Amino acid sequence: MKLNSITLAKRYSRALFELASENNELEVVTNDLKAIHKIFISNSEYIEQLSSPSLPSTAKQTIIDLLKQDAHPLVAKFIQMIFEYQHLDAVVLIIEYFNRLVNDKNKIVHANATTAVELSTSQKEQLATRLAQHLGANEVILDTTIDPDIIGGVVVQADGKIIDGSLATKIAKIRRMLVK
Repeated sequence: MKLNSITLAKRYSRALFELASENNELEVVTNDLKAIHKIFISNSEYIEQLSSPSLPSTAKQTIIDLLKQDAHPLVAKFIQMIFEYQHLDAVVLIIEYFNRLVNDKNKIVHANATTAVELSTSQKEQLATRLAQHLGANEVILDTTIDPDIIGGVVVQADGKIIDGSLATKIAKIRRMLVK
């Protein structure tokens, strides 16, 4: 029975995360995985080529050896293992799930703030600080989006929650109250 990509990614990422944590090598493993993630994201054809039956096994192994060359031994073994088990098509997803585990451990939250106008750097920093306090996070990595339809205020999506402080929503609430 073949596992679906998400189940596979969760299992591999959890195992790798636990090994790196147990060996106090989480930071170096995370950095190596980020580099590998960047390689595969910026060159999506690598996965296709490494999965292609037309490329000889020796050529594939040469590419894998180059990927492993400067990597931490745990990361090198991980890359070799997913290559041997023919799971390279899931490498990006595995690394993304690994990063989620690292962020959970370090209480780092990714958030998206939608505003009607561009926020200044200091406003972004203040919002990130307030969100960190509100969410109990050590750090909030904030992405911003501009949507003039919200009129004013901010709508934040973070940690599976939506905090809607937009003027458009407040006006809609007042309108509903007046109609009743």
